[in-house]
Amino acid sequence: MTLLITLLFGMTIFIGTLIILLTKDNKKILEISIGIAFSVLFLLIFLEVIPHTLEHIDYFSIIFYGLIGFCLLKLLDLFIPSHEHSNHKNHISHIGIMASVALIIHNLIEGMVLYSTLQANLELGILLGIGIGLHNIPMGMVISSTLEVADFSKIKIILTSFLISLATFMGGVVINLLGSVSGYIIGVMFALTLGMLIYIVFFELLEHLKHQDKKNNITGIIIGAIIICISLIFHNH
Repeated sequence: MTLLITLLFGMTIFIGTLIILLTKDNKKILEISIGIAFSVLFLLIFLEVIPHTLEHIDYFSIIFYGLIGFCLLKLLDLFIPSHEHSNHKNHISHIGIMASVALIIHNLIEGMVLYSTLQANLELGILLGIGIGLHNIPMGMVISSTLEVADFSKIKIILTSFLISLATFMGGVVINLLGSVSGYIIGVMFALTLGMLIYIVFFELLEHLKHQDKKNNITGIIIGAIIICISLIFHNH
């Protein structure tokens, strides 16, 4: 039952996917979702990822493993087609791929935490799951909208969303099989994710926002801030 609940909350990313696949004005939705993603990830870095990482490892380790995570995404550039910011389609595709990689690792960790919390306290675990779901929705939007602009088929978009969602479930499976994972390992994974998120926020999303309609940017950023605030209320209940 605990694994099933973990899977269901992980699948909330499909809500964001459906919003994109069922809407018509995708250019405006895309720009707003980029703004939402920037706001959500920016606040997630400082309000959730860094504090949770500090619970498990020290500052030096955070910087060390954070740099590794940052460099891993930078190296990923070698396997991705040209993505100059002036080339809208290629850059959008690049954002989608980079965000997918970071979110798979991030959701794997969240799955571990969610499963462990559900086992210890079902009510608290459900509240945590709601918080996770709330910030999964805008990420589902940005992944799906960027891949759609990059001419990915609907099937490929759905499969990508499924893989990211499955990462949350796999995190639960890891805890179920191993019984527990050391705090140090969780801290290292958080730090790797931190480095990846910093790369995406400041070197990908921020650059793209400069080329978008400012009204859509502001709308997205405000919506993202509201979502993350509500999400943190459930996280910290």
